[in-house]
Amino acid sequence: MVPDWPLDALKGQAVAARSYALYKRSIASNGVDDVGDTTTWQVYKGVESEAVPTHQAVDATAGQVMIYGGKVILAVFHSSSGGHTENVEDSWKQTLPYLRGVADYDQGAPVFEWTKNFSRTQLSSLISGVGNVVEMRAERTTPQGRVVTMLVKGDRATRRISGNDLRNALNLKSTLFVVNQAGDGFQVTGRGFGHGLGLSQWGAHNLAAQGINYQQILDHYYQNATLARIP
Repeated sequence: MVPDWPLDALKGQAVAARSYALYKRSIASNGVDDVGDTTTWQVYKGVESEAVPTHQAVDATAGQVMIYGGKVILAVFHSSSGGHTENVEDSWKQTLPYLRGVADYDQGAPVFEWTKNFSRTQLSSLISGVGNVVEMRAERTTPQGRVVTMLVKGDRATRRISGNDLRNALNLKSTLFVVNQAGDGFQVTGRGFGHGLGLSQWGAHNLAAQGINYQQILDHYYQNATLARIP
């Protein structure tokens, strides 16, 4: 989160990040580290990137975590869901009672809606094994519209590609997108940034800006979980 965001948004992020790190430590199979510093885990850009407001948020929530069934939860978070978060089992394999789809409040975020255009040549070079792309059709989506599998038809073959693999191949912000032909190319129109599970950072920003406190924000995005203090 940007350090000058509302303090309650930063507090909510601090609790989520702490919970996530402790959850990962509890199941870690790597003897060297518990989390990495990339977007696969939690981004960390070094001491020079730290700021006073984020330290304040950490200190103000010291020892606070989200728990369910007496255990620290997998408190995942993302930038923006595009209007509604997902039930975890619709995107990932596991079912967790605290990662439920809820209305998001990320409207107005710079990543709430986005568009990306590809020429047929560009798209065909990014998606291998089909030749020249002729058609792209979502085969399976989540209840909120995220692509689970996409059928890509080319002049040589047809491939079934997962939404995540396609997102990575095309460098898209999320799997919440649709593809339409545009002239001799294709236009990808989507919403949100990230996997759409758990805490929405832009949703937390907007709620905190309206005076909603971090406890309420966490209760909303982590359904059935409870804010608790650990030693």
